[in-house]
Amino acid sequence: MYRTIILVVCFLFNAAATLPQSVGGQLQSYQTDLTAAKTTPPGSPQRHEAVKHLVNPRFHPQRFVLFAMGYDEVLLQQVLGLWDQSRVDKQIGSTATGSASTDLVSLPSTPELFGLAMNLGALTQSVSGSVATFRGNADGIMRSVAGQPLGCNGCTATNGLKNLSFAVSFDLSRQATQQAVTSGSANSATTTVPTAVLLPKNSKQFSSFNARYDIYNPKDTRSAAFQKTWDKWFSDHQKDLEAAGEKLLAPIQALLDPLFKEDSEKFTDLRGKYATDLEQADPEKIDFVLNEYLSKVVELVRNDLPNFDQQLLTVRAGYATYAQTYEDLFKELRGKPQFSAEYTFSTPVNQPDLHNLRFIFASNPFSGGGLLSANAAVTLYGGQLPAGAKYGRLRDFQFAAQFDRPLGNLSTHPAVFTLAGYLQYQFDPSVINIGPGNLVPGTTITLPQDAQVLLGKKGTMGIVQAKVTLKLKNSGVKIPMAVSWANRTDLLNATDVRGHIGITYDLDSLFGHQ
Repeated sequence: MYRTIILVVCFLFNAAATLPQSVGGQLQSYQTDLTAAKTTPPGSPQRHEAVKHLVNPRFHPQRFVLFAMGYDEVLLQQVLGLWDQSRVDKQIGSTATGSASTDLVSLPSTPELFGLAMNLGALTQSVSGSVATFRGNADGIMRSVAGQPLGCNGCTATNGLKNLSFAVSFDLSRQATQQAVTSGSANSATTTVPTAVLLPKNSKQFSSFNARYDIYNPKDTRSAAFQKTWDKWFSDHQKDLEAAGEKLLAPIQALLDPLFKEDSEKFTDLRGKYATDLEQADPEKIDFVLNEYLSKVVELVRNDLPNFDQQLLTVRAGYATYAQTYEDLFKELRGKPQFSAEYTFSTPVNQPDLHNLRFIFASNPFSGGGLLSANAAVTLYGGQLPAGAKYGRLRDFQFAAQFDRPLGNLSTHPAVFTLAGYLQYQFDPSVINIGPGNLVPGTTITLPQDAQVLLGKKGTMGIVQAKVTLKLKNSGVKIPMAVSWANRTDLLNATDVRGHIGITYDLDSLFGHQ
């Protein structure tokens, strides 16, 4: 396993080194003329007219200013940050069947970069624990290493990897003992010599490994569905943004006009060269040629106008106060369904290894902004079944559902209320492993060889849970606090009431969407 992890990490680092930059979002305000240039043949009047507009900074001057201050991407990053704060669909901690989980249901999304969780308690297992979970996303790791933002318009280089994430959980409280046979006396005063003693031994703290693939997740800011929704929103509001920009451009336009006159030799030469290049460029290369041209024009302006960047700050501040909300965009995104599949390999304490396959669905059927999630899963016993075993490979079927409702403003809510239910049908009583020389639980009976004991009973396990998750503003930190009731656990045939608490860190808000 360790060799596989090392190979995966090396692959991600090598892929990140060749990750290309995208320029699509930087030219979004030029899309009307860009589309005209791309869809008409070189030398045609339509291409000539579109190119004439593209190379003229005085034609809709707010477009040039938006490009100069990167406002297309700045606006997108602002939306991504607000959207990330409003989301309630991310799974960060361990799954319900793992030790020390605060979640009965696996949510449809995971962090787009990294997530960390520390949870106390257990839901389906008799043995509670203290488990640390680390989650990562393949695409997010690559973009982080390459120094690129997680969300950018037109980022498609790692389209396959963005759907793939993983999680590793470690049980920090796991303990184990081994029996040692004694002989002789410890000293001359010893009157009773025990025949055996229990000594502590090293215990593997690895608890579980989880691999997740998003089949369809339009709420992922890197997905094609999200980008399409964003493009539509920007297009619908572009006139409003341009109108707001026109009111802010007077001081800058007065500075730019002298540079863009026909007698400005440096600008005239630059414009002539790139006008020819754009006239002759293949459609797929037009974006890059225009981006190169505008970048050189910005460099030219900065060299001739020392206070240009200060003027840009003035315009950016004006845009920041523009009274445009994103509720219409967020409402459309919340209403889209999500589908994911995940595989979990877990090693319960003193029980056989388990393989769990889970399908996840989520949607928002209500206008109030709540998220309804559902899971269907099956669990299999791993390893070789002992000779004469009274149970088969299939352990159980599971179904769970959960409703998450933000408390307060949907976008900046300080807490989320969760109500969840879990149903598990187990085909045989649970199995507990007893190592060589260990005692049968609750007795002094020593078993001389590996043994497996069936405890509890087969049948249905039902759990209900109520939870409140507190969110620390703009930090990515969440504190889930829950109480659960179960009609039984995996080994005990009695009702069980427990409290659960944890803390999670979603690093998307810290490093990805700034």
